[in-house]
Amino acid sequence: MKPSDYRVLIRGAGELASGTAHHLYTQGFQNILMLERRYPKAVRRQVCFSEAILDGATKVQGVLGRYVRNVEEAEVANEAGAIAIAALDLDEVLHSWQPKIFIEAAMLRKNWGLKREIAPVVIALGPGYVARKDCDAVVETVRGPQVGAILEDTGERLRDEPPAEIMGYGGERAVKAVRDGIFFTQHRIGGTVDRGERIGTVVSVYGVEDFRQGVPVDASYPVTARISGVMRGLLRDGVPVKQGDRIADIDPRGNTDDLDHISDKSRRVAEGVHEALLGLIAEMERRRPKTRKKASAKKTSKKKSKPAPAPRAKARAKTASAKKSSTKKTAATKKPAPKKSATKKTATKAKAKSKPAAKPAAKAKTRSTRRSTKS
Repeated sequence: MKPSDYRVLIRGAGELASGTAHHLYTQGFQNILMLERRYPKAVRRQVCFSEAILDGATKVQGVLGRYVRNVEEAEVANEAGAIAIAALDLDEVLHSWQPKIFIEAAMLRKNWGLKREIAPVVIALGPGYVARKDCDAVVETVRGPQVGAILEDTGERLRDEPPAEIMGYGGERAVKAVRDGIFFTQHRIGGTVDRGERIGTVVSVYGVEDFRQGVPVDASYPVTARISGVMRGLLRDGVPVKQGDRIADIDPRGNTDDLDHISDKSRRVAEGVHEALLGLIAEMERRRPKTRKKASAKKTSKKKSKPAPAPRAKARAKTASAKKSSTKKTAATKKPAPKKSATKKTATKAKAKSKPAAKPAAKAKTRSTRRSTKS
């Protein structure tokens, strides 16, 4: 089977999931459907297919992603050469679309109930998953020399990863929400910010029960930058967030050349997924052809044992059967001959029976001759 014959379902449409989908698409896997939440939380939005959920369509380095509302529209989008992105229920898609390949790339850092039986081939991006237990293979996502490595025979959980250090800044680069609420901002990706500058605001949403329980009065919380630099990533305006969600990513180098390019880490993870996928597909296909070959061998043996007769052979068979029938008819007409032989046998039997009757007469003669001699 060709790569385009496999249906690939990817859970998640963030940075790593989009890098994986982009790489698989360029390698021939073009029947791809990505599932994302209604309000995506991707920060590097210019390299994420999740933007199609709210914009209708988006491009990631030349590959088009299109928002679809159901599985039928997903098939139409794939036929048109686009990756389909939807906000559908996972169980519904698994039942109706029946993918051959499932890739868990939501980066939840914990197992939400993933099982190997969910699809013929299941691959997960860690951490939080165990290879050969939760899935067929796990791909390392921790930055370093092992990023993109395939973990197939290990039961170890992948560890959490801190942000990469740039110019000595690591955790300071990531800006996170301190409260639950809705994030609002007027900044854009590629813009510059100074240390301490407000990036946006998280507005908390309260209910009647919250006020009864004595929730703090402050309804909005400012989000500020901890270092100066370029906004490499920024959450979309008006997206609901929870405490601890990443809101922005700041690059202290001030470089804006790679804002629209997939990162090296995403590429290495995608290459690891592709390598694991090819190995698992080969393993799956090795099991199938054996049964097919056996069945075909049986069919060929049956065909050899009972070859189809040629037209001339059919004609010869007809003439032979006609001759046999004619000989049978002639034999049936010559049946009275055996009756004559039967009459002959009865005649000879009668003669044989009549001969013993003459023997007493002969005995009588001999007795009379003996008496005459005695006298």
